[in-house]
Amino acid sequence: MRINSEHFRRTAQIWRAGGMIWMISVTLLFEFYNLYFAKLSGYFTLGISIIIIALAAILFYWSIHLLRRAQRMPLEKFVDEHRRRAVRKKFYLVLILEIAAFNIAPLILLWLHLIEYVVPVEILICAIHFIPLARIFNMPVYYFLGSTVSLITIATIILVPSSSQIGNLAAIAAIPSLSFILFNLITIVLVLKDAGQYFEPSPVEASN
Repeated sequence: MRINSEHFRRTAQIWRAGGMIWMISVTLLFEFYNLYFAKLSGYFTLGISIIIIALAAILFYWSIHLLRRAQRMPLEKFVDEHRRRAVRKKFYLVLILEIAAFNIAPLILLWLHLIEYVVPVEILICAIHFIPLARIFNMPVYYFLGSTVSLITIATIILVPSSSQIGNLAAIAAIPSLSFILFNLITIVLVLKDAGQYFEPSPVEASN
């Protein structure tokens, strides 16, 4: 990803690391959700569980390490409080809308007797919320994550019969869920890898 001068700020890096910890947690939840309902053999389930936990541990360690580095960065001397409040206001608005949609959508689907669509719709809501976040936090990689998972989920809802199975998993839930896990992991690695370049002096500071 291209260097963005906004991301040299201490606050930006703290938010970034914290965001990755949240994303790893959500991804871990979906991984074990799929593993539980896949109903694989005991040894196979154990092996995959070990891989999932090991990968999550590495990513958690990486994120926490970057968070600690961010906390050691010098405090920002010139802070645009108006812009900071605007960013927080937009973020909280997206978060409130997402939480509201998470709670309302299942009720509507249950009322319509479409319970099989709860998982893909919830994933779609989560994927869509990354699109405004990409603009709010100036993180183009979120456009990639949000748009890709949204398109896969919408295509699955439209094209895949609700009765289709992938092993013991309902295809209509498994395809969006596994796609969400894959693209989440790709995004997390890209963001964490990119974060390292922002702990050096910014181009403006280096020139002074």
